[in-house]
Amino acid sequence: MKYFIVGLFIGIASFIPGISGGTILYLSGEFTNFTKHLENFGQDYPYLIQLIIGGFIGVITFAKIIEFCFMSFPYSIKIFFAFLVLLSLPAFYHQQKFKFRLFPFLFGFCSLLWLAQLVPSTPIVITHFPKLGLPFLAFLALCGFLDGFITIIPGISGSMIMMILGPYYLYKSISANVLTKPLLIIPLISYFIGDFTGIWLGAKFTTKIMQKYHHFCHSLIWGFIISSLIILLPWSHLLSLNTLIIFLIAYILSQGLNLKM
Repeated sequence: MKYFIVGLFIGIASFIPGISGGTILYLSGEFTNFTKHLENFGQDYPYLIQLIIGGFIGVITFAKIIEFCFMSFPYSIKIFFAFLVLLSLPAFYHQQKFKFRLFPFLFGFCSLLWLAQLVPSTPIVITHFPKLGLPFLAFLALCGFLDGFITIIPGISGSMIMMILGPYYLYKSISANVLTKPLLIIPLISYFIGDFTGIWLGAKFTTKIMQKYHHFCHSLIWGFIISSLIILLPWSHLLSLNTLIIFLIAYILSQGLNLKM
């Protein structure tokens, strides 16, 4: 059940620019297990199936909810997800055995802040979808691959990168309308095929790099995570009673799920 919930949060996180699926896995303590299970897919497929089902349900179920929340409560939803990550950091830091390195931390911190400046300031609203031809499905699979490969890297938001490149709003629109337009399940599946392929290759790549450069990579990841929180938080709206209530809800939820977040 825990793996299903982790997958659920990964699916939800795919819509939040600033929070990545890799961050969810990293802070839940499941990143290493995830990559090990990927290498032994034939034997450990129940674990991965729970993650995949959780991620798929997270996308299908929460696409409309997240879209509504961003339209109605844009600041509150950002604060809520930022607090979920923030609450996980102290306990997680004590569990990790790595020596802090300043240079990779600053590099990760500054590079993500720079990427955030490239995100379009005006959201794109998509009301018409291209025909479901092979080129369109191949394009979505490629977008999904890039998203998956990037989002599995802890601290880097695949959604933010997709916003910079363009396909984010197309994916979001398809996910939000798939329940009312059943044929949209076809391009969504194409996206997921590319997405999970990217996650699989990205996880293997990230694991090898982290094993070879342990202290460097962990410091880099922490730079990404801290920077993503600064990007996500609406600082001008933090000093309010609403923020305190959100913090308490995030704290109760993080403790209740026992996801180390």
